[in-house]
Amino acid sequence: MACTNRFRHLEFWRTLVLGFFLLPVSLSSVAGQDQLPEGEMIHWHSYYPDALEEARQTGKPIFLEFRCAPCVNGRHFDAQVVYTPRSSRRGELLSRYVCARITSMTGVNIAHFERDWHNSLYYFVINADEEIYLRYGGRDERAADSYLNLKSLELALEAGLSEHQNREKEKKAGRTARPPEVTLLPSDYPLLKTNIIETGRCTECHLIADYSMQEKDFAGLLDPLEDLYRSPDIKRLGLHLDVPRGLLLESATGVAADAGIQAGDTINAFNGVRVLTFGDLQYQFDQVPRPEAKTVRLSVDRDGETKEVTIPLPFEWWKTDLEFRHWSMQPRFFFESESLSDKEKSDRGLPVEGFAGRVSSIDIEAVLSGYHTLEMDDIIVGINRARIDPLTKDLEDHLVIHYPPGSEVELTVLRGGETLTIPLQTQQQHFRKAPVEVESSGVAVTWSNPEFVRRGTDKVVRYRAAFANGHLLVEAVHEPGWHSYAMDNPARGEERAGRPGGDQELPTVISLPGSLKTGGDWIQTVPVDYSKPEIHWYTWGFEGTSWFAVPLESLPEDAVSIQISSQVCDASSCAGVFDLSLSVPAPKGGQENQFVRDVLTELSPVLSGEATKSRP
Repeated sequence: MACTNRFRHLEFWRTLVLGFFLLPVSLSSVAGQDQLPEGEMIHWHSYYPDALEEARQTGKPIFLEFRCAPCVNGRHFDAQVVYTPRSSRRGELLSRYVCARITSMTGVNIAHFERDWHNSLYYFVINADEEIYLRYGGRDERAADSYLNLKSLELALEAGLSEHQNREKEKKAGRTARPPEVTLLPSDYPLLKTNIIETGRCTECHLIADYSMQEKDFAGLLDPLEDLYRSPDIKRLGLHLDVPRGLLLESATGVAADAGIQAGDTINAFNGVRVLTFGDLQYQFDQVPRPEAKTVRLSVDRDGETKEVTIPLPFEWWKTDLEFRHWSMQPRFFFESESLSDKEKSDRGLPVEGFAGRVSSIDIEAVLSGYHTLEMDDIIVGINRARIDPLTKDLEDHLVIHYPPGSEVELTVLRGGETLTIPLQTQQQHFRKAPVEVESSGVAVTWSNPEFVRRGTDKVVRYRAAFANGHLLVEAVHEPGWHSYAMDNPARGEERAGRPGGDQELPTVISLPGSLKTGGDWIQTVPVDYSKPEIHWYTWGFEGTSWFAVPLESLPEDAVSIQISSQVCDASSCAGVFDLSLSVPAPKGGQENQFVRDVLTELSPVLSGEATKSRP
């Protein structure tokens, strides 16, 4: 794939060049130093394809900086790096790289350089084939520069050169390069394209984060734990780095210390993936599934020996302060609270595991606009009658996780000796962004009401369906320990056993009305193999969230009813449904939704169409 395909808007990149000529003036003032002589300066490309071409010609690796120029965060560190004297140790290292500094993300392949976009300064070390050696950057909730340090940067530059040397040896030995497999530009998100790029605004990193997640929210696919609480803090595991010395641990506390991690250990792998910098470590930690993950694996170097340690994840390990992110998907509730201690809860007869909190501040806007009538020192003990959340003991996090902006909820409040019910009307945040209406966005997906498969009174699988991106899309969400079965279970069993009619669970069957004309074959989540060959039992199915989809000749203008038959089992019992009906609303969005496209891309063909039926 040519680099011009990955960075298509070449005219945009050329416009950056003139702006880059002004870089020395702006950055030198930030750095607080006089202009360096021209021969003493490191050369920085502002046009990414030129950096790639120089790397191809010279064989050097690329030190790639992504910098949101309008942002204050990271400005001083940025200036120190760009104005590195060539004669310094850092300058000697940078001289062995092709250096590029990109100040707008408009033409960038954001799928390849994926990261937490609320870092306004971030670095990659790559080669001319765009293989990523390492990441440098990252932050915590305290500050944007908590982990930015010139000494640790030098360690990262040294590691990058070593990686490049090893990779070049591998290439000479016949190893094939792995160029980017997916291309995704900011303009591929319609909301970002319409509201930012086409208006001439700078495509800042935080805008990529917010508008892309708005589109995911409009698709009905947003998961607050995964999508809003990005980049969990390693300190919640008890990992405290000696920041200038890279991944060397200054101290270990909490669950990390309990698991055997010690001060002086150097982290070198996380969940089996090699890490060279804090940026690598934080990126891998961010990939851990929430909330189902129970442990993470850490590999450390201790006195020249490698130690493998499994660390149990503590309660609320994913929790980070969202204040600096200004998500549009985060509700504003116009008060702040402090969680009650376990003793305070117990003394008041409240559940210790509950999320009770004392109001510590009230936004004047709540008073002026009537969003709530809370008073200072009110104790909120319940929301919509719920007092316990298995995910969190924090009142405000409970609101963010379960209630989107615009929700009206009832607060159960202790005031003096009284128990009150106070309504709260949440609102949407609009930090440097115009509000986007769901109905007019063009990318909204309208889902059916959910229906459930039950075992007794327990809900074990939730189904819902929608028309999106030219497909009928069906989602199944399984409770932990439960699974259902593949649409092509019989065909898979026959293929594995070499004969028809083998023993297995019943497949998922989705029945469509005759008026709904399919335009191709069904696809489904890649099923898990649950077979037990020793007893000639061959079966495949799904756990967690699974998907089924089929392309349509045309989208319906009215709601359509579909039916689902499904057997679901856990380790000891089974349940099922044979006539679960979903009323799927007619589609409203006129454009394809990127996140629906991502779901469809991950699905695999159903081996046989026998598991689907059409109704008259």
